[in-house]
Amino acid sequence: MPRRIKLGHHYYYLVSVDELISGGYRGKNVAVEGVVGNKPLVEFLPMELPSYRTTFNMDGIRVEFAGSPCIGVGDRVRVYGRFLGDCIMASAIETDGAMFVTEE
Repeated sequence: MPRRIKLGHHYYYLVSVDELISGGYRGKNVAVEGVVGNKPLVEFLPMELPSYRTTFNMDGIRVEFAGSPCIGVGDRVRVYGRFLGDCIMASAIETDGAMFVTEE
């Protein structure tokens, strides 16, 4: 049985990237550790409520985060979010120095 950890009001399954790729956690809240593989793309979205969206690859899995975390290539991170099959919609990103969290 995979280990679960709590962050905020939600529980997350602590899994590896290999377990995600196997497909058993689609639609579930997961926490995954890995290394940022490319330069994060931070986009400014000037709509009614201006916001930022950050997209990057972590060990072959695409991660999308509603915010602008201070991360770069080669950083070791733990991502908390919902696994959608081809990407993780992150609700939090944890680095050695900080925790970046979106609004729930």
